[in-house]
Amino acid sequence: MARISHSVDVKTRTMPVELDVSNPSGRLDPGTFSEVLCPVERPNPTLFVPSTAVATTLERVFVVRLRDGKAEWVDVKTGATSGGLIEVFGDLREGDIVALRGTDELRPDAQVTPRLASAK
Repeated sequence: MARISHSVDVKTRTMPVELDVSNPSGRLDPGTFSEVLCPVERPNPTLFVPSTAVATTLERVFVVRLRDGKAEWVDVKTGATSGGLIEVFGDLREGDIVALRGTDELRPDAQVTPRLASAK
């Protein structure tokens, strides 16, 4: 990127940038606006959970992990969304079982009997 504004428009959640683009064929006209897809690369694979699994309170954002028959709150930060999934960063690992519906009503150490969600 040639220049970046570093200021996000809160209404549109967009940020202006200027790019220097090679245009040897002349198909792009100077001064025009374009829609650009900019791939985001992560240094490590990340995890996605159903967006309904993420719970938010005034104090924290978390998912409820089910381990050894008990509920645990795992603090997460969220990232990209894809369909009904959301990227999460925190103390979660591939294979962890999380509650499909994250809620603060499912208290830590509550006894839980998980059942697998049906595929749609």
